[in-house]
Amino acid sequence: MAILGIVSVTPSLPYVSADLNIPKDKIGLIVSLFAMPGIFFTPVYGILADKFGRKKVLVPTLLMFGVFGTLTFFVRDFNLLLVLRFLSGMGAASLGALNVTLIGDLFEGDKRQKIVGYNNSALNFGTTIVPIIGGLLAMIHWNFVYLLPLAAVALALWMIFSFEEPVKNGKTSFGYFKGFVTALKNYRISMMYLLSLLLYMIHFGSLWTYIPFLIKNKFIDSSVIFGLVLAGMSLTASVTSIFFGKIASRYSSGKLFAAGFLLIALGLISVIFMSEWYFLFISMVIYGVGFGVILPNIQSIVIKLAPDNHRGIIVSLNRTISLLGQFLGPVISGFVLYYYPTGIEGIYVLFYLFAGLALITLGFSQLAFKLKT
Repeated sequence: MAILGIVSVTPSLPYVSADLNIPKDKIGLIVSLFAMPGIFFTPVYGILADKFGRKKVLVPTLLMFGVFGTLTFFVRDFNLLLVLRFLSGMGAASLGALNVTLIGDLFEGDKRQKIVGYNNSALNFGTTIVPIIGGLLAMIHWNFVYLLPLAAVALALWMIFSFEEPVKNGKTSFGYFKGFVTALKNYRISMMYLLSLLLYMIHFGSLWTYIPFLIKNKFIDSSVIFGLVLAGMSLTASVTSIFFGKIASRYSSGKLFAAGFLLIALGLISVIFMSEWYFLFISMVIYGVGFGVILPNIQSIVIKLAPDNHRGIIVSLNRTISLLGQFLGPVISGFVLYYYPTGIEGIYVLFYLFAGLALITLGFSQLAFKLKT
């Protein structure tokens, strides 16, 4: 559910742009405005989850995501579409944080690290299958992808009747907020937040939003191909994340970050030089291995450093930072493409730009372990 609102929609973006006559420098708003509410609401959901429990937050937000997401199916006005994307994003804002929080509640030590890897594998496997489904639905009409959030309604009903969460003693007193501020003073938590911000700026500002436009302009106009290429990256990340527990036991977190961001940079640059669309799978594998290592690495460190009674808000704030990056990435891309309104040159510039940012982020990741906390 945490990834459904973005990855199902991406293959349809060129068709939304053509059908509603939306320039490509503005089409990224469909992604950005879905992510935007999470910037403000995810920390609130984290505090409420620490106070009242995870289930009491997840059920209503799942329903909100499902209802407003499905209503988008009936819309043909771009401005109204953006409003509904914002509202469905308000519901989805809790999902990516509280599922990780529940892992922290239910598991400890090496088992927790392994489950974090499995969770990211499941997310990436979802981003393997869902873009293909989105591409197939977009062949009927782009609005059909907005029937998929109905699954969130079904999940909410299951949680109401079948899910039992661990009992936590929640509190939102002054001491709670004082403890939260103290936890944030941990230098490595702040550095993980920075890495999350930059990782998602790169991910959604380049590959995830604009690979379909590159394929359409350079190779072939097919939403199924768009979905297949994106699925190649997600499948690679999924397989990599399955083995994250074993990988993390052999290599330090700093080395994993260095390798991961280097692979992301190489994957983005290699996209530009591929002469046929099917060669893009090489780039997707390179990029996917990097992404599949970095994301569970960040999450494992955040969960480990977060105090038990502040885990909901600490993990939720990490998710908030991720959503800020998810929002900013396409916005930055829109500014770049504003100066390259036609042709493929602007898309090339995007991939060079974000590959450079990946190398800068690599440097920041090493500072997280070389400086004292």
